[in-house]
Amino acid sequence: MREFDTSSTESDERARLRRLNINLLYALDALLHSPSLTAAANAIAISQPAMSVKLRQLRDHFGDELVLFGERRHLTALGEALQSRVGRLLREINDTFTLTLHFDPATAHQTVTLTAPEVIELMFISRIVPQLRAVAPGIELKMVPFVHGSTRRLFDAGVDVAIVPGAMVDDGLRATTLFAHGPSALVWEKHPLVGRLVSEAEYLAARHAAVHGDMEKQMFGEYDSNHQLARRNVVVRTGLHSMLPALAIGSDLIVTTSNWFAQYQASYLPVTLLDLEIPSPTTALVAQWQPYRDREPIIRWLIAELKRGADAIGQPIPISL
Repeated sequence: MREFDTSSTESDERARLRRLNINLLYALDALLHSPSLTAAANAIAISQPAMSVKLRQLRDHFGDELVLFGERRHLTALGEALQSRVGRLLREINDTFTLTLHFDPATAHQTVTLTAPEVIELMFISRIVPQLRAVAPGIELKMVPFVHGSTRRLFDAGVDVAIVPGAMVDDGLRATTLFAHGPSALVWEKHPLVGRLVSEAEYLAARHAAVHGDMEKQMFGEYDSNHQLARRNVVVRTGLHSMLPALAIGSDLIVTTSNWFAQYQASYLPVTLLDLEIPSPTTALVAQWQPYRDREPIIRWLIAELKRGADAIGQPIPISL
């Protein structure tokens, strides 16, 4: 049987990679994300002819067209596979060459990117921002939209720290639990069920409003067809947790949301929480970040501040559902 010299192949591959200019990565990122060749050239401040040369070099290197420009841009399968990888690699390169072990929050001038489900951003992040601004006035906190699904995709999009529900926790990432929450029932303060213990039968007979089913399950965990949440008569679905209190006010709807968020809304809106006889499960809300950034001072500082903020707001009043 013929034996292959793998060490020679690996050496040839390393030599081939060393011949590449790192600037090609920036060109590749621009080409994979821009609507035209001209826009890609403008994105990295070079001329269109120069970008055409770089595109040819990249096609030669990968043996693939990567991207085709016409009436609209079309990525090849390899181009699509490279799109998020290149962005992640450029961020890691930037992190590497800008990394410093000296960090004083009082004097630092950096940007840190955070994402969290809308309900957590409204209830939790909004309450700790004043403290973050007080101790680190030069740190820009950039909140980006949260996308339910894969936590790793959040980091591919440039997030430094993500706050995710327990169902989305990725075991391959660093994690620290901030607090636990569970579903609760929020209603208009003049709802006929207010002021007494509500039975399961009364709860199920009522009309309900909730976020979309996939969002709800990722926030509170999976539940089967026998669970009360699956057996509700949901007549309104929304993609925004912030819409739920507005749907409750002046109506007979029961809305299901996080007990933290429900109590926060009840503190200043004409809504209140129902007292139900149905037991309520809880799930964790967890901060996650990339393992390779575990020792970065700004990441460690942000995680500590998030944990301190979570500890400071205590625990929600136990509510059954």
